[in-house]
Amino acid sequence: MDKTIIKDKWIRIIGVPTIVVLLILMDDTGPDHISTEMLLFKLFRNAFFVLCYWESNRMLFTYMRNRYPDLRDTSKRILHHLLLFIVYMLFAGLIFTMINVRLPQNSHEDFWSEYLEILRKSAVLLGVVTVIYECVYYFGLYEKSQLESERLKKEALISQVELLRSQISPHFLFNSLNALITMVPEDPQLSVLFIQKLSNVYRHVLSYNGRDVIDLQTEKNFLDDYIFLHQIRFHSNLIVKFQLPDKLDHLSLIPFTLQMLVENAIKHNIISTRKPLTIQIAVNKNFIVVSNNLQKKTSGVESTNTGLKNIINRYELLNGKQVDVTVTPTEFRVSLPLIVSNEGL
Repeated sequence: MDKTIIKDKWIRIIGVPTIVVLLILMDDTGPDHISTEMLLFKLFRNAFFVLCYWESNRMLFTYMRNRYPDLRDTSKRILHHLLLFIVYMLFAGLIFTMINVRLPQNSHEDFWSEYLEILRKSAVLLGVVTVIYECVYYFGLYEKSQLESERLKKEALISQVELLRSQISPHFLFNSLNALITMVPEDPQLSVLFIQKLSNVYRHVLSYNGRDVIDLQTEKNFLDDYIFLHQIRFHSNLIVKFQLPDKLDHLSLIPFTLQMLVENAIKHNIISTRKPLTIQIAVNKNFIVVSNNLQKKTSGVESTNTGLKNIINRYELLNGKQVDVTVTPTEFRVSLPLIVSNEGL
C-alpha cells in the first residue's frame, strides 16, 4: 500500500500564524499590557512552540493514517491517536516548561504552575489541529467510499449489460436454434436435453444476474450447461477440462466470470478439426485459472476487451484483489481470485 502523503500546505500557512495570535490573546497579561519588545518575543516564542507541536503532531497523523488507512479503521485511528496525543502532550509540555521558565518574561511563575498553563494551551492547540486534520481526512475517506460505491454500481451495470449482450445475443440464439433444428429430426432425445440445457442457462442468468458473488459449485453447474450447448455445435473440436476439488461449496467468485472467459475463448479463437480449442479450468491455491491454447482468428472478430476489463475492475472494487492475465505466443491464461469460506473446510 502506498504511504499517505498529507497535502496541507495552505492549512499550515494559515493555521500556524492564526494559532500563534490566538495564544497571545489567551495570555493573562494580554497584548495591550506588555511592551512591544516583549510582544515580539512572545510572538517568536509561540511561533517556535506551535511549529514544534504542529509538525510533530503532523508526523503522528501520517503514521496513524498509514497504519489505519481505511474508513472502517476510524475509531481505532482516533483512539490510538488520542492516547499518543496525551502522552506526547505531557512529555512535550514538560520540555517546553523547562525552556519557558528560563526565558525572560514579565513575571515568573513556579515550575508546576507554568507546566499546567502550558498543558492548557497545548491541549487547545493540539486539539484544534487534531480536529482539523481528522475531519478533513475522515470526510475525504467518506467521499472516496461513496465514489467507489457508485463506481461499483456502474461496473455491475456494465457487467449485466455485457452479460445479456453475450448470452441473449441474436448470434447465440441463432446458433442454438439452428443446432436444435438440425437435431430434432435426427435425435429427438438429444433435442429435449438441449432445450433443457438452454432453459437452465437462461434461468441461471435471471436468477443470479444481480448478485456480487456466487459459490463455485453453482457456477460450475451453470458452466456445464453452457458448454454443452457449444459442444453440440463444435463437437469434439471444443475440449473443456476441469481440475477442481471434489467440494466446491466453500469457494466463491463473481458470477458469470467463468462463462465470460469461456465465451471469449470461443469467440476469438479458431475451432476446427485441425485446430481444436482446449480450455482448462483449474483451482490453484486461492485462484481459479482459466486457460486456452491461443489460435486467434485473423478476421471477422473485433475485440474491445470490455468483458475482461469489467471482470478486473469488479474484482478490484469488491475485494481489492488483482486478476492476473498472462498471454504467451501459445496460451491465454486468466487467474481469478477465489473467495474462500472456512465453513466448508
